Amino acid sequence: MKKNWDLLLNFWQHWKSKFFLRMKISMILLLVGVMHLSANTFSQTKVSLNMKDATVQEIFSSLEKMTNYTFLYKLDLVDKCGKMDVNATDKDFNQLLEDLLRPLGLSFKIDDRVVVITVREDDEKKDMVIIKGVVKDENGQVLPGVTIVLKGTSVGVASDMEGKFALSTPKQEDLKLLFSFVGMKTKEVVWKGEKMLVVILEEDSKQMEEVVVTGYQTVNRRDMVGSYTTVKAEDVLMPAYTSIDQMLQGQVAGLVVMKTSSRVGTSPKIKIRGTTTILGNQSPIWVVDGIIQEDPIELEATSYKTQDLETIIGSQISWLNPMDIETITVLKDASATAIYGSKASNGVIVITTKKGKVDRLTVNYSGNISINSKPNYGQFNYMNSQERIVFSQEAFNAGAFYQQEPLMQPYTYEGAMQMFLQGELSSDEFNKRKAFLETVNTDWFDLLTQSAVSQNHNVSVSGGTEKVTYNVSAGYSNSLGQEIGNSSEKLTGRVSVDVRLRENLRLNASMSGNTGTTRAFGEGVNPMGYATGTSRAIPAYDENGDPLFYRERLPTGYVYNSNATSLGYNFMNERDNSGSKVENTYFSSSLNFTWDIVDWLKYEFSGGFTRSQTNNESWSLEKTFKIAREYRGYDYNTVEPGSAEFKAAKMPFGGELFTSDALQGSYNIQNKLLVSKTFNENHRLNVMLGMEIRSSKIKNNSNTVYGYAPDRGEKIIKPTYPGDIVPITGSVDEDWGILENLYSNRWNRTKKTENYLSFFTTIAYSLKNRYVFNFSIRNDASNRFGQDVNHRLDPTYSFGLSWRVMEEPFFSNVSSWLNALNLRVTYGIQGNALTRVGPDLTLIQGSVVNVYNQFESTISSIPNPNLSWEKTHTFDLGVDFELFRMFTMTFDYYLRSSNAVVSQDLAYEYGVSTMQLNGGKIQNSGVEFTVSFTPIQRKDWALSVSLNSSKNWNEAKSQQYAAKRGEMLIGSRNKILKKGYPLSGFWSYSFAGLSPEDGRPLFNYLDVPEDARNSNIDPSTFLVYSGESEPAFTGGLNLSLRYKNLSLSSSFALLLGAKKRLPSPYDSFNYGVYIPSELSNLSKDLNKRWKKTGDEEHTNIPGFVTTARYTLTLPDNGMEYWMNAWAQSNVMVADASFFRCRQITLSWNMGQGLCKKIGIKSLGLSATVDNIFVIASKRFNGFDPELGDSVHPRNYSFGINVGF
Repeated sequence: MKKNWDLLLNFWQHWKSKFFLRMKISMILLLVGVMHLSANTFSQTKVSLNMKDATVQEIFSSLEKMTNYTFLYKLDLVDKCGKMDVNATDKDFNQLLEDLLRPLGLSFKIDDRVVVITVREDDEKKDMVIIKGVVKDENGQVLPGVTIVLKGTSVGVASDMEGKFALSTPKQEDLKLLFSFVGMKTKEVVWKGEKMLVVILEEDSKQMEEVVVTGYQTVNRRDMVGSYTTVKAEDVLMPAYTSIDQMLQGQVAGLVVMKTSSRVGTSPKIKIRGTTTILGNQSPIWVVDGIIQEDPIELEATSYKTQDLETIIGSQISWLNPMDIETITVLKDASATAIYGSKASNGVIVITTKKGKVDRLTVNYSGNISINSKPNYGQFNYMNSQERIVFSQEAFNAGAFYQQEPLMQPYTYEGAMQMFLQGELSSDEFNKRKAFLETVNTDWFDLLTQSAVSQNHNVSVSGGTEKVTYNVSAGYSNSLGQEIGNSSEKLTGRVSVDVRLRENLRLNASMSGNTGTTRAFGEGVNPMGYATGTSRAIPAYDENGDPLFYRERLPTGYVYNSNATSLGYNFMNERDNSGSKVENTYFSSSLNFTWDIVDWLKYEFSGGFTRSQTNNESWSLEKTFKIAREYRGYDYNTVEPGSAEFKAAKMPFGGELFTSDALQGSYNIQNKLLVSKTFNENHRLNVMLGMEIRSSKIKNNSNTVYGYAPDRGEKIIKPTYPGDIVPITGSVDEDWGILENLYSNRWNRTKKTENYLSFFTTIAYSLKNRYVFNFSIRNDASNRFGQDVNHRLDPTYSFGLSWRVMEEPFFSNVSSWLNALNLRVTYGIQGNALTRVGPDLTLIQGSVVNVYNQFESTISSIPNPNLSWEKTHTFDLGVDFELFRMFTMTFDYYLRSSNAVVSQDLAYEYGVSTMQLNGGKIQNSGVEFTVSFTPIQRKDWALSVSLNSSKNWNEAKSQQYAAKRGEMLIGSRNKILKKGYPLSGFWSYSFAGLSPEDGRPLFNYLDVPEDARNSNIDPSTFLVYSGESEPAFTGGLNLSLRYKNLSLSSSFALLLGAKKRLPSPYDSFNYGVYIPSELSNLSKDLNKRWKKTGDEEHTNIPGFVTTARYTLTLPDNGMEYWMNAWAQSNVMVADASFFRCRQITLSWNMGQGLCKKIGIKSLGLSATVDNIFVIASKRFNGFDPELGDSVHPRNYSFGINVGF
C-alpha cells in the first residue's frame, strides 16, 4: 500500500512540474500576444489635436483624455521644454509622439497602456545640441519669462526666474533663435557654439504704447481716433506729495493744474481744455480700473465753521496710493470721452493700477523721508519793528487819524503812547519802552512754522503663475505741513488677484482700503496769515518768558456787557485750543470677468462697490478768544462765579464743537460685449455694446454742540439758562438762549441719491490699417435730469476719422525723414450732469409759526421740467507725426461750444428772484502741442526730452444777466458777467495817476455829469477789463539724463496769462482812511507813498487821507472810498504768470551682479528737491503767484527702493 502511494506521489510531482512549465510558457506567450496586440492597437490610433502656446504637460494631459493612455515622466525632464504649438488632424498617434518628442531630445516606450517618456538614447541624440544662455535688459536686469523659439519651428522654451534657459535641438548650421518679451523688441540671435549665450533685449517704447486704456475698454492705439495723453505714474511721482492729482502740473497738454493751498492734505483745482460750466462741477471725472469715482462729499453747513475743513477734504482719488498706479490717461475730445455720456464734458482721467505678473514671488519696499523749508521775513516785503513804529509816527504827524483810540497797553507802541499821554508812563519809561519795541523784531515765522520731517513707506508683494497672478501692497504716509499744527496721515492697502479659470475665462478681483486723518486749524486761525499780517513790534512773550496776551479790541463789546471793550489774545493759545480734523475711511472692491466666447467675440462683466465715511470736526475751546468774545465777555478764568460778569455770560464753561458725519455708498455694474474681427488682413472691426447701472447715495449730518470740554472727559457743560442770565447792559431776548442756534442753521441733515441707467456702443473700423472710422453713442437716464419724458432719450455721441498718411505708397520717397504721419478729425457731444441743481420744486422747511400753529416753508427753487444736463459740442483736428525716427510730435486744434445752466432773473411774484435754466453759451477754443525726442540712446548714455504746451481761449457767447459793479470788480464766478469775455474775467477802475495837490488817486471815466448818472448803467462803461484770473497758456518740460546706473531728471511747469489783484498796502486802513490797528503788519511799499508835490512823478501809491472828503460818486450813483477804488484799480493788477522748477531727482540703481552678491533683486537710491525756484513778477513781494497769499515749501527728499 505504501509502495503504491509512493508511486502515485512521484507521478503527481512529475506531472505537476510539466503542468506548471506549460502554464508558464502559455502565460508568457499570452502576455507577448497581448503586448503585441496593445502595441498594434496603439500604433493604429488616430488623433486630432490643435493646441497653441501649450506646455508639454498640457499636451500629455489632452492626449490622456483622448486615448485613455497614461503618460509617465519626470517633471524636470519636461519643465525645460517650454511651450509649443500642435496642429494634427487624424494623425497616427505613434508618429505624433515621435514628431513631438524628437526635437526635444526625448523618446517614449509603451508598457501596457502606459507611455513612458525617457531621454533619447545616445545613438539617437548624438546630433543634438543644448543651447544655454541668460537674457537681460539694457540695465543688466535679468528677464524671466522671455520666450525663446528656434526660428522656423515651434520648438521653444521660456527663461526661468534668473533669466536663464536651456534649449535642446538637432545640430545644424546657423541655428537662429528668436527672443520675445512684452515691452521689448523681438531679437534674432545666431548661435555659434557659445557655452553661455548672453542676450540683451531693448525696450520697445512703441510696443508699450500699442494699447490705450479708456476705462470701458482697451483700444489698439492704431484704432484710437480721439485726443488723449498717457503718462506712466513712475515718470510723474513726487516723493513729498501723497496724491497723484498734485503731481500732474505741467505733464499733459491741455490739463491745467492750479494748487490752491500750501497745506498738506489739500487738493488742487484741475481743468481740461477750459471752463464749460458755471453752476456745475468744473473738475474732470476720475476713473480707476474702469470704475467712475464719485465726487467728494460736500459739507452741508454754514461757512463760518467750515472754511478750513473745505480745503482739506480731498479729491475723488485722494484715497489712492500713487505707488499703486501704473498709468494715467487723460481723455480730452468728444471721441475719447463721449462714451461717458452726461459726465464727460469736463474731460476724463483714467487710472490703471498695477496688476500681478507671471514671476516668482517678489517683495519690494520703497520709502522716502522729506524735509521742508520754512518761510522767513527775508522772502517778503514787510516792515521790521523800527520801520513799523516810525511809520505810525509819520502817519500821526501827517494828520492821519485813528478810527478808535489805541488801547492802553505796554506791548504796542500806540498803547505805550496812550499810557504816556494818560500819565501811566513817564517820559523816560515811554522812551525806554519805545526803544525796546523798535528792536523786538518778533519772528512769527519761526514761532508758527517749521522745517517738518515727513515720511512715506510702501511694501508690495507680487508674482504668480500662468494660472494665478497677484499684487498686494500696503502704504503709510505721515506728512507734516510747514505750519505747526497742519498734518496728514494715511494708511492704504490693496489686493489684486487675476485668475485664469480656463483658456478662455479670466477673473480679476481687487480690494482697496484707506484710512486717513488730516489736521488743520480752527475758525479764524491762519498761521501764515498771522505771521505776515501781525506787527513784528509786538513781543511774543512777556518779561517773565510767558506767552504774551495783548489786548484786542471788541468793536461792539459783548452783547450783555458793552463795557467789555477788549480781551486778551495770544495766537499760539488760539491755535492750540482750536482746530479742525477730517477723518476719512474708504473701501472699494471690483470684479472683472472676461469670457472669450470665440476668438473674435468677448463678454466682459465689471462691477464695483465703494463705501466711504468722512468725519469732520472743527472746535474752539473755552480758553480761546473766540469763545470769550461771543459767549462770555471776559478772559478765561479771570472772574469769580457769582460775579456780575459771570452772571452775564451765555456760556461760562466749555467751548464749541462742530461735527459733520457723511456716509457715501455707490455701486457700478457694467455688461459689455466686445467684437474684434479681422477680415482678409485689410479690414478690422471693433465693436463694443454695453449697459451700465450706477447709483450713489449720500447721507450727511452736521451739528454744533455748546459747552464742549474735551479736557473734562469729552463732556459738554450746560450753558446758562436764558432766564438766569443777568445782563450788565442790554436785555435778554432769546427764548432758548445759546441753543436757539440749533433751530436756525447749526443742525442739518441731508440725503441725496443719484441713479443712472446707461446704454452705449462704440464702433471702430480700420481699412488697410491706415483708414480708421470711429463712432460712439450713449444714452443716460437719471433722476437728476428733467421730468419731461420727451427728453428722456437724449443721447451723446461722437464720430471720428483718422488717416495714417505714411502708410500710403506715394509717401515712401520721404519716409527716410518723415517716419509717421497721422491725421485725425473728430466731432461729438459731451455731457455734464449738475448735482447741485435739480428740476424739482425745492422748499426749505421752517419752524412752527405760533400765530397759525403750522409749519412755514420757503421756496428755494421753482420747478423746471425741461431742465436737462449741460452739453458741449466738440470739434477736434489733430496731427501726429515722427521725424528722423527721433522726434515724436502731436498737434491738436479744438473748438468747444457749451450750453450751460445759468440763473435767470424772475419777477418777485414767483417767490424767488432767480431760476436755473439751460441757455448759457460758452465757447472754448485752443491748440495743444506735444513733442518728445531721445537724441541719445546708447548702452551707457541716454538723454530724453519731453515738451508740452497749450493755449485756450474762453469766451461767453450769451448773457442773461446784467452784472453789477461789485460782481465785475471781483470777477464773480457764478454767472456770465459780460458777453464776449472769459468766464474768469474781472474788471477794474481805470487809474489816472495821483493828484499833485494831496496825493489822492485819480481815475478815468468816473467824472460824468450828474444828469448822466444812471443806476442801471453797464459798469463796463466806466470800468476797464483787467484780464482773466486763470492761466490761458500752460506748458511743461521734462528732461532725463542717464549715465550707466546713474540718472538725473527734472520737471518744469509754465503757466501764463493769469492776472491777479494784489493786496493793497492800505488794506489794514479801515476804508483806506484810518490809521491801521497797532497790531497790523504793513508792507514796505507804504514807505514809497506820495508825501509831497512831485512824488506823483515816480510813485503810484497814494498819500495819507487827511481831508474830510474821501469818497467818489460813480456813474451808477454809487459811492466809493478813494482808497478802495485805488485798491480795485488796474494799477493793482499784476501778471500772475510763472515758470516753476517743480523737481530735480538724482537716482542710482545698483548693478545686477552686485545685487546677486548681496542676495537682493534690485536696489535704488534717490535724492529729490521739489519747488526749487519760481520765476514770476516781483510785484508779488515773495508770495507765490499761484497761491497769492502763501508760499510753497521747498522739499528735500531721500528715498530707497529695494526688491527681493
